[in-house]
Amino acid sequence: MKNVKKYLWIVMIFMLALGACQIQEVTPPPTETPAVVETEAASPETTEVIPAIPTEVLPIVDEDGNMSCTLVGPLFAELTDEQKTQLAIFADVSESDWTKGPEDALLTITEYTDFFCPYCSMAFAELNKLMEKYPDDVRLVYRPLPLDSLHPNAPLAAYAAEAAGMQGKFWEMYNAIFSNQETLSAFTTEEVTEWLKTTAEEIGLDVDQFTADIASEDVINKITTEQQAMFAAGVSSTPTILVNGRPVGNWTSAYLSNFIEVMKAEKEMVTECPPFVIDQNKEYTATITTEKGDLVLELYPKAAPMAVNSFVYLAREGFYDGVTFHRVYHNFMAQTGDPTGTGWSGAGYQYREEIVSDLTYDEAYMVGVARGQAEGTSGSQFFITYVPYPSLNGGYTIFGKLIDGVDVLEQITERDADNNPDAPAGDKIISITITEN
Repeated sequence: MKNVKKYLWIVMIFMLALGACQIQEVTPPPTETPAVVETEAASPETTEVIPAIPTEVLPIVDEDGNMSCTLVGPLFAELTDEQKTQLAIFADVSESDWTKGPEDALLTITEYTDFFCPYCSMAFAELNKLMEKYPDDVRLVYRPLPLDSLHPNAPLAAYAAEAAGMQGKFWEMYNAIFSNQETLSAFTTEEVTEWLKTTAEEIGLDVDQFTADIASEDVINKITTEQQAMFAAGVSSTPTILVNGRPVGNWTSAYLSNFIEVMKAEKEMVTECPPFVIDQNKEYTATITTEKGDLVLELYPKAAPMAVNSFVYLAREGFYDGVTFHRVYHNFMAQTGDPTGTGWSGAGYQYREEIVSDLTYDEAYMVGVARGQAEGTSGSQFFITYVPYPSLNGGYTIFGKLIDGVDVLEQITERDADNNPDAPAGDKIISITITEN
């Protein structure tokens, strides 16, 4: 099962060998970025059985009587001095940059691009899609990185965009070149030049001034200086994409949308560990009302008091109302508990796993807590298994079992969030009712 834990710090390197135009091997600075990424804990194909290791008895409440937990920080925490040094090769956004989108956007995307690189054209389409979806939340920053050894006419296109910008039409020329990249790639330099002049006239430029600016020393020096600075820093693959100053290797709209959804959800996340609201000596059931019907869970407060407490608390607070089943495989499990529907987010806190040797995934319909690769990363996301799945034993807290509504579970719509992030939203949880006896 793939599952996600919010705000993992991982080493992010540029994924430039695949999905990029490159002219030399690149060794970028090793930089940690707080990108939330899916972690591979197990998958529907996994058969390895992990021995169950009982959890050491630890306090379940803190000195204030709240459940023991750790709060998670924002997706984009302030960079450390070391990280700032590592990222210093990328200049801060300034007035000399061509930008579009609001300055206070949630996401600032900086692209180092080549107008003749096929992958840059793909990124162009994806970033346009993202900005159409989130017009108030995305700012795009252009940085020229023409790879002239691969694409001889790339510098000329960069000069043209710069020259168009001097007459207030940068983005018009930018869009025109990328939209016609396939045609232009077959042209000679002379043919590209004539096409650029024709396009300049079509978008309302003074063609004589445009022609002079393309060949001007100032324009050529600006593009060449930026290009050589990146080459000197070891960056020579396009597109190279930064998100809020951090390098990322996935520039698809679906992936970048997740950043925005998580950042928006952060405004509603809890800022302290939840109170301890259950009585371990009582019995608890939960009725999950979904769009397809009711699922009834028996909860295990003695075996997994923290998981049950977190679930009961969040359910009573209405946290799960409207949340979707974002990852569903009928040969494996149905997972939910992320208010963004991306699988990247949660309630804003995490807690330790509670492993009990006599509770296993050796039978179907067990209810477990999703977690990340590190210990103590259980949270609000949970799953219900469709089949026995012993490879989960010892790694994931079991805090309940489905006792009624198997037919409803079978009707939940399959959704492959990993391979089809653009799929329609999953089935919704309408509400969760907790019964205490």
